[in-house]
This record gives sequence, C-alpha cells and structure tokens, in this order.
Amino acid sequence: MKYESYQEFLRSKIVAAPETGLNINPEDIHPSLFPHQRDIAIWALRGGKRAIFAQFGTGKTLIQLEIARQVHARKGGRFLICAPLSVIQEFQHDATEILGIGAPVYVRTREEVLAHSDGILITNYERVRDGDIDPNDFTGVSLDEASVLRGYGTKTYQTFLPKFANVEFRFVATATPAPNRFKELIHYAGFLGAMDTGEALTRFFGRNSQKANDLNLYPHKEEEFWFWVSSWAVFLFKPPTWGIPMKATTCRS
Repeated sequence: MKYESYQEFLRSKIVAAPETGLNINPEDIHPSLFPHQRDIAIWALRGGKRAIFAQFGTGKTLIQLEIARQVHARKGGRFLICAPLSVIQEFQHDATEILGIGAPVYVRTREEVLAHSDGILITNYERVRDGDIDPNDFTGVSLDEASVLRGYGTKTYQTFLPKFANVEFRFVATATPAPNRFKELIHYAGFLGAMDTGEALTRFFGRNSQKANDLNLYPHKEEEFWFWVSSWAVFLFKPPTWGIPMKATTCRS
C-alpha cells in the first residue's frame, strides 16, 4: 500500500478497538439519563465492547442499565449484570424507580438462568467464577465494580477471560480502573477483546532494569497508548476534580 506521507504511514500503525455494536439514536435513550450518561451509553453501544471508568456519583449504574435495556430490546436473549452483592439492590431500585423497567432478576445457578428465556438478569461474581452460570447463555454482559479484573494473576481474571470470550456484547464499569499502574488497564482490554494482553504489554511497556517484575509505559509510546485506550474506554470525572463549576459537563474521554 502506498502512503502519501511518512505521517500517514505512522498513523496507519496506530491501533484502535473496532466498533462491533449498535447505532442508537439519542432520542431512543431513556429520558431520565443526563446528557453525559446518554452520550456514554450511545458510545458504548456503538462499540459493543467498551469500558466505563466513572467516578462514584456520576451514574454508571444507570448507564449500565440503559445499555442492558438497549441490547435486550434490539438483540433479544438474556443480558447479565455481574456485580457485588452489596450493590444488586441498587440496580434493582434504579431499574424500577428511575427507568420504569422490571427489576433485574437475581440468579444463583444456571438452572435459574435457563428458567428465563430472555430479560435482564443479575448475579454476583462468585456465582460465575465458582458456580455453574455459563456466560454463553447471554447475549451481553456488564461487569460492575470491574476492578476485580485488574489483577492479571487473580482467579477472577483467569476465569472470566475465557468464560466470556464468546459473548457478543461485553462492558465493564468501575470507579477505580488503575490505581496502581497504567498496565492494569491492559487487563480490561484483554477481557473486552481490544487486544491480547501479552501483545499489549509488549507493545506499550518495557521492563524496569532497576526493579524485577516492574513494567513502565514507553515514553515514545505514551501518545499512541492513550489514543488506543480512548478507543475502548471512557474516563468520567466529577467537575470538582478539575476545579471548575458543577454546572460544567462531566464527560471527558
């Protein structure tokens, strides 16, 4: 292939996550969502496999419920929300009291899953990781408090990656995506299928010669890395984080 310039050649080498989802019109989004929540839901649905890194209080519960509602309405089948037990009631409350849809049904076993031919279901991580719930019974899934994935060697990550590999729509949401190292973002990308974990680590990170088992983002790869991350993840902060008035937009990608 012939390139018009060296810059064009370099741009061709930059990777971005593909869009494999649904095109949703803004007017089809539930009116209870704030503009930033609406826009994030549309963006995530268009991608099909996306991460929502949203600070507490910015509405990631509603965003995930709307994503589930849209996928179910257009693709049918079952949609699974996987969340800690402590927040399941919050999802059920927001679904009925804000969106006006049926509360996600809590399921504990695959038998209970198969008792529902379609709809939005909810369970906790242990039921998938240690139980018999099969992700292949679902059209889509959203992992709430998905920071459990950021540890590559954890049982949850090693179990969830292959189990969900064939689920058509995959989303993750957490307020704390990478509190320790940027390389933790790679693990979400692996779950979402944005890039193989090993390939991403090799492409963007180098070993610290002064410290064993420590990887640092290559300085010359930093811009490319964040461009790639922004193709599959959105970062949402409250305005006070920036030192600007609350009436300003809360969405930044």
